[in-house]
Amino acid sequence: MKKFTLLAAAALAAVAFGTSSLGAQDTTRKESKGEVMKPLTVAAVVTVIDGSLASAGKVSAIKPEAPPTLEFVDITPVIANENDAKIVKEALDKNKDSIKQLEEVLKKNTTIKSALDGHAMKPNADDVVGVEVLEGNKLVVYFWKR
Repeated sequence: MKKFTLLAAAALAAVAFGTSSLGAQDTTRKESKGEVMKPLTVAAVVTVIDGSLASAGKVSAIKPEAPPTLEFVDITPVIANENDAKIVKEALDKNKDSIKQLEEVLKKNTTIKSALDGHAMKPNADDVVGVEVLEGNKLVVYFWKR
């Protein structure tokens, strides 16, 4: 009986140890939270441009004591061919009032203005074509130096 109990206890311990180590491996995996940049496409740029009015409202609600994390995206590579440039220009024309409102909001936000000034390509608020507001107080600022 002692042998059986000892073997059963050893088997149970081995199963428990194996299970807990497998569980430990699972907890170290990280799930993506959207940190990976999506491929930049004309459709993605047009979507951001079309959302300019909503973005202006969200950006204006940002509190100075909680400045956002900023990422900048130059859309120039996306509009390399004439057809893509035409599509983006049409979206810009269609949303010019919303984009103007977004530009005004950006000019008033000292954190964003400072980040624009510090960017290697020196975009200004008038170069911004759209802003994507993401979770975690993160903004992706799309610009086009024309």
